Amino acid sequence: MPSRPLRVLIADDNRDTVMMLGILLRSEGMDVRLAMSGAEVPAAVGEFRPDAVLLDITMPDRSGLQVALELVRDYGAKCPVLIAVTAHSNETARRLTAKSGFHHHVGKPYDPDALLQLVASIEPKD
Repeated sequence: MPSRPLRVLIADDNRDTVMMLGILLRSEGMDVRLAMSGAEVPAAVGEFRPDAVLLDITMPDRSGLQVALELVRDYGAKCPVLIAVTAHSNETARRLTAKSGFHHHVGKPYDPDALLQLVASIEPKD
């Protein structure tokens, strides 16, 4: 049993996506913060110290790929688990997310139960 709830940051420019994922993860007892843009993510990670970041890769202000590269550069081994949640799920997109430092790639539309299972498998970093 973890000593504290899993902390998850969700970043997507689609309000409905952010809200739905937030509700889903909170219903499982996770501590969730929401970001509506890629530009918000680095500061939110610094403040919230999430265990995982669910990050859309296509946002108008700053791509999730850029954000992932920055987080990996800034946090190294202490970087949260990065999960791309994106409509781009072809092999090229999967290679790009892996190259940018994402640990997992989830294509939209996704199975909410499978996504929940993936996130729940992450160990909180104390």
